[in-house]
Amino acid sequence: MNIKQQIKRLVRNECACYDPSTNGIIYNKNIPQSITIKDYCDREREKDCRCSIFKNKRCSYFERSVLSMNPQLEALYIAEHKARQINYKLSKEDEKRIVEEKSSVAGKVKIHCKRCTEVFLANNYRSQYCDKCKKYLNRERWRESKSKKRKRDVDVHNQLSETVDL
Repeated sequence: MNIKQQIKRLVRNECACYDPSTNGIIYNKNIPQSITIKDYCDREREKDCRCSIFKNKRCSYFERSVLSMNPQLEALYIAEHKARQINYKLSKEDEKRIVEEKSSVAGKVKIHCKRCTEVFLANNYRSQYCDKCKKYLNRERWRESKSKKRKRDVDVHNQLSETVDL
């Protein structure tokens, strides 16, 4: 699905100004008859009241309030408008790269691993170890825990055997 289709779907599903319940029929006392309008928007004050996104124009309300719900689509939308300003068309590779950048970095922070000092992306600042080191450390903790348990079991067994020998 291309960018325009995704944006139109986002408008239809999430925009508060888009009204699908009218089925495109607008009754206006200034206009003698009811007119049928596809893609109706409450914010538009023009005669046809069509959503500006569907007219290939920018809508400040949509950009500010609705588009931020999808960070990947927001990055594509902004990149497309910037490319259009310099008469450039985004290629499929450009779109794919933008989506990958936004999906991998969105909400992540860069942290240095305490064990191997590599930089990794984490969900929060509390993370201290990269995935490789975390796996290794969990295995080490498990080993220590099992050895302590075995030692405790042996001690208990020795204590029981001493009390029984009396």
